[in-house]
Amino acid sequence: MSLDSCCKRLAGLLCQGGISMQRTLAKMVEKSGLARSMMMAHLKHMEGDGLVEKEELVKASVGRPKVLYKPSPKLLQMSKTKSD
Repeated sequence: MSLDSCCKRLAGLLCQGGISMQRTLAKMVEKSGLARSMMMAHLKHMEGDGLVEKEELVKASVGRPKVLYKPSPKLLQMSKTKSD
């Protein structure tokens, strides 16, 4: 499976050195320099391909739930293969 440059950048944020890193959307936007809308589109695409998993954290307060994105085992394996 081939990833475009934006998806590769996201994969790098989520799989640093082959280690799974959970990140919020805000943190990934900050670290990548990509626009929030572009980030969301690529994350949705990667989630559909089974490369990214998301977890909603239940909050006791009002507002949007916090969502953490993490690499799937498939993406972790791809990142380890690329770094070998």
